[in-house]
Amino acid sequence: MKAVIYTRTSTAEQFPEKQITECRAFAEQRGYEIIDIFQEKLSGFKQIERPLYDNIKRLAHQGEIQAVIVWALDRWVRNRDTLLEDVTTLRNAGVKLHSVKEQWLEAINIEGGLGKTIQDFLLGLIGSLAELESQRKRERTLMAYNHYKKEERKYKKWGRKELPERVKQEVRELYKTGMGLRGISESVFYYDKHSNRKNLSIGSVHKIITKHKGESS
Repeated sequence: MKAVIYTRTSTAEQFPEKQITECRAFAEQRGYEIIDIFQEKLSGFKQIERPLYDNIKRLAHQGEIQAVIVWALDRWVRNRDTLLEDVTTLRNAGVKLHSVKEQWLEAINIEGGLGKTIQDFLLGLIGSLAELESQRKRERTLMAYNHYKKEERKYKKWGRKELPERVKQEVRELYKTGMGLRGISESVFYYDKHSNRKNLSIGSVHKIITKHKGESS
């Protein structure tokens, strides 16, 4: 019997090689001949183009394969309704969808109406859980982003104290005399919020001079 392997990864942290290795081992155990391996790198939740995914369904419809092997069902699709629709389409074409990680799927590959009812129920449950997990991931990402922006605004509001005008003027006067940035940095000082005396950094000196040039032009 002929089969294809389908893998999908959506981030740089995922490794399709692991999926392929385990799918190959699964196929060998069940006596399938792998005729092709389809690899896609994109999101499986959004409604976007998935040409290789569509190619596999065409192969099934044309009777060229008898099985599709995936590493996990959420690699195939994460939408419950689409998962049920695909399984039904493949089943009607005489093609089984196998999942390496969901071994329970093998136990319910029962022929007839009862097998279809049990399988559809469990696949619907798995699809719902995948949708819920995707929603939670998006919510966690949004929360992290909002927290980052809040901290960024907080830093801007409560960040480093503005340098006194006396310091800026001294930098400008020394620069006019021809003194270099390092020399100015070593000559000009200020007091931080803890009343500690500190010399200006070269970066601060450069920033003051650059701003002054812009205002003078």
